[in-house]
Amino acid sequence: MFLPLVTLISLVLAVIMTAIAWRVSQEERRRSEARVAALAADIHDAGAGVRPDGSSLDGDLPMRSSRETAITTSSGDMFVVPSSAKTGTRLATVVTIGLLVFGSAAAVAVVFGRSSGHDLTPAGVHQQSGNAAAQAATPNPPAAVPLELIALGHERDGDRLTVRGVIRNPSAGAEVRGLTAVVFLFKDDGGFVGSGRAVIASPALVPGGESAFVVTMAGANDVARYRVSFRTEDRVVPHVDRRDQDKG
Repeated sequence: MFLPLVTLISLVLAVIMTAIAWRVSQEERRRSEARVAALAADIHDAGAGVRPDGSSLDGDLPMRSSRETAITTSSGDMFVVPSSAKTGTRLATVVTIGLLVFGSAAAVAVVFGRSSGHDLTPAGVHQQSGNAAAQAATPNPPAAVPLELIALGHERDGDRLTVRGVIRNPSAGAEVRGLTAVVFLFKDDGGFVGSGRAVIASPALVPGGESAFVVTMAGANDVARYRVSFRTEDRVVPHVDRRDQDKG
C-alpha cells in the first residue's frame, strides 16, 4: 500500500516541476522578446528622426555616427545574450530540483519496498509459496500432556509440615527439566498462610518416568489444608490427580 502511494506522489511532483520549468521558460522567452522589440523600436525611432536630405528635424539631436550605432547595436546584442544564458540557468536549476525530488522519492520507495519483505522476483515468490505451503502442511503442535499426581501425603512435627508425593510423566508427554513442586498453605477459613517449594528428585522427568518430591515448611500450626502445583523456571506445568485411579 505504501509503495504505490510513494510512486503516485513522485509522479505528481515530477509533473508539477515540469510545469514550473515550462512556465519559467515561457516567461523568460516573453521577456527576451520584449527586450528585443524595445531595442528595435529605439533603433527605428532614431532612424525616423532624419530628413531625406540628411538634415536633422527641429528639436532632434544629430544622428549618431555609424560607429556609435554599431556600438549601440553591439551593446544590445550583449544585453540579449546574457538574458538567454540567465534563462538557461534558471531552467537548469528548476530541472535539477525536480530530478532531485523525484530521485529522493524513488529512493524512499525502494527502501520501504525492500523493508516490507515482499520479494517479487521469481525466486522470492517461489520461496514465499514454499513457506506458505510448509506452514499449511504442518499441523498445529499438540497440547502439552499434563503430569499425573499418583501419590500425596503429609506429616506434622510441631509447627513443621512436610508434604510428600510422587509425580509421573505420561508416556505421551514430553521431557520436563528443572521441575519444582510448590505447596500453598491455607487456614480453615481459607486465609493464606504461606508457601514452600522444592525441586523433585529427578533432574529430568522423562516420558513414562516417575519422581518423588518432599516439601517441608515451618510455622504451619494454623494450616488446615494445602494445595500442590508444579512449575519450571518459566512456566506453570499442569497436572491431574490420579491417586483414586491408581488405588482402584
